[in-house]
Amino acid sequence: MKSANKKVAFATLGCRTNQHDTAEMQTLMEQEGFSIVDAREMADVYVINTCSVTQRSDYSSRLAVKKSLAINDKALVVFTGCYAQLAPDEAAEINGLDIVLGNADKLDIANVIKRKLNGKSSWNKGDKTEIFMSDIHRKRVFRTIPVSQFQGRTKAFIKVQTGCEEKCSFCTVVRARGQSISDERENILNNVKEAIDSGYKEITLTGINLGTYGMEKEKPETFFSLVREITQLPGDYRIRLSSINPMEIDDDLLELIADSENICPHLHIPLQSGDDAILAKMRRNYNSQQYLDTVHRALEKIPRLGLGADVIIGFPGETDASFENTRKLIESLPFTYLHTFAYSPRKGTEAYGFKSNLAKTVKKARNKILTDLAHEKSLHFRRQLKGETVTVLFENQRDPATGNLKGHSEHYIPVIAQGGDRLMNQLVQVKIEEISEQRVSGCVQL
Repeated sequence: MKSANKKVAFATLGCRTNQHDTAEMQTLMEQEGFSIVDAREMADVYVINTCSVTQRSDYSSRLAVKKSLAINDKALVVFTGCYAQLAPDEAAEINGLDIVLGNADKLDIANVIKRKLNGKSSWNKGDKTEIFMSDIHRKRVFRTIPVSQFQGRTKAFIKVQTGCEEKCSFCTVVRARGQSISDERENILNNVKEAIDSGYKEITLTGINLGTYGMEKEKPETFFSLVREITQLPGDYRIRLSSINPMEIDDDLLELIADSENICPHLHIPLQSGDDAILAKMRRNYNSQQYLDTVHRALEKIPRLGLGADVIIGFPGETDASFENTRKLIESLPFTYLHTFAYSPRKGTEAYGFKSNLAKTVKKARNKILTDLAHEKSLHFRRQLKGETVTVLFENQRDPATGNLKGHSEHYIPVIAQGGDRLMNQLVQVKIEEISEQRVSGCVQL
């Protein structure tokens, strides 16, 4: 099977950094003459960009291989991302997999696939899986390429940093992504300009530990100064920040968000637990009061803040009292959404050896309590928007239930409205008129 005129499909799991990595790989494949198709379509090559943050993520990554082969059982299947990085030999045993590609090797994907397809010896489905895996922990230079297309999306994801220096006891990121390293500012600005010039109206800045951007450089730089410089670029666009840890949010950044018209008033600040003993056991670099102080500072400067968080439920040793501390902290803050995860042990982490792992029934019950609470808080925030005008970036696909335009407000609230296709991929003023348990709808203000 030669590479010319072949179709390649990508399935992306996990974080926004992975979404940017996929966009880079798609760009490289297009440059080599491949056509990009949807992961649900017939393709000659399927690339699974995996996540390994939980056992469920591992399962979903393996399932993506099975789904791809169900569409075309003769396709070349590539497994990359964090699962591939952490367990290459295990991944190589997955039935139907042809290539395992490490996180540090993603930008070599086109060459790896071309060699496989166009090699001197013919490639046959069922041959031994090949592993391409560089040492993620060696000193390395930040590698990225300009991306002008993010397949099927109206938002551009720009990776400014990767890796992490934290030592969280539950996390596999350091092993999967290596030490923290940042892109050069000039390259980031060029990549953002490329996205704006390509017509993207929302630029999401991503990183594994976003707020530590520039700290490892010989002359340290701040994330705040980077964002400020990006806001000065001309064009019709807005900036959104992906997940940022509480101790990396300073007053300069908060004031910039409050004062800038083109930065979304939205912060996703991982919590993980509201109990100090559990936070210490997790080896997080903050306690519950420091988290509260950060959020209160943010709310003081940005009153109508869209606020999200990650929470791990059932960490080893989490008692009824420590869970109640988490619940009470969440209840005290105006979250607009929560991402809740039942703890699952991950090999290679410190917490893998911890005892007192909670029963699944306990985790499930606690998950429901927090999910219900998050729903109540989300509904409360949305009801406050009634009668207000928000800015919505409409997507290029309509809401399947109503046929209306759909998109997100600057606060990251899903909104639907009636309107023509010409409003897709546009920042549009929408007056919020109806709030229900299921949806927020409004009227386009032209």
